[in-house]
Amino acid sequence: MSASQVKLLEGKVLAKEIREQIKIEVEGFTAKGMETPRLVALRVADDAASDWYLDQQAKWAEKLGMRFERVDVQPAAEANLRDKIKRVNADGDCHGVFVTMPLPKGIDPDILLELDPKKDVEGVHPANLGLIVLRRAKLVPSTALAAFRLIESTGANLRGMNAVIIGQSAIVGRPLNLLLGEKRVTTTVCNTGTSAELLEKSVRAAQIVIACAGQPGMVKGDWIRSGAIVIDVGTTEVDGKLVGDVEFAAASERADYITPVPGGVGPLTVTMLMQNLVTAYKWQKSL
Repeated sequence: MSASQVKLLEGKVLAKEIREQIKIEVEGFTAKGMETPRLVALRVADDAASDWYLDQQAKWAEKLGMRFERVDVQPAAEANLRDKIKRVNADGDCHGVFVTMPLPKGIDPDILLELDPKKDVEGVHPANLGLIVLRRAKLVPSTALAAFRLIESTGANLRGMNAVIIGQSAIVGRPLNLLLGEKRVTTTVCNTGTSAELLEKSVRAAQIVIACAGQPGMVKGDWIRSGAIVIDVGTTEVDGKLVGDVEFAAASERADYITPVPGGVGPLTVTMLMQNLVTAYKWQKSL
């Protein structure tokens, strides 16, 4: 398939479909006289990327008929964050909690273990990651879920396919490995210990390529197998432009499906977070 024939997996297209489903569910809650789901975002530090993401959460929560509250944790100290987490955990009118990352120096990342797993809309609590392992997934990290839904949107019969995941973070690579395993995909996970030779060999053999290493252009376009599905999660600013981990132009000459950067996984991520909020709400209310 040539670059003119390759199908772009644009997150905004799938996001629109999912948001329509979310809106119907939320309207169903209000029709029954129930309160609408409420998301509380704990803003721990000044960070432009985090603030943009919070703005997106506020925007889409309102459009979907849900409630959003931003709470600034100031000063950004561990004791203050611990207190805020304790408060939202105990608040029966709070159905989802989001904590901005990265956490400032001096705050132990393990503080996220104190989140109520049923309110963990980012799916970072070990209890939620463990449920994925047990094939009983509830709240899945939103970026991993977005990438997975884009793969499913191709309509390909995934059973028996061969995939490579480049990067094994707890919020993208590892959950994706488990989700693909549920579809009976055989997956190779490459990490910083993978040799350049093995990386190239693994990509060339893969029918599904998922790049989530955050290293611009590390996956060469001519490595991509003809007809492959390419999901580029990486976003790095280079000379004022966002670029992915995959050489897009060259890969587009060989792939059947590919996500653009920007415009691929990113636009879908906040929608998956909103879907997680609905899932958390229903889990808490045993719906």
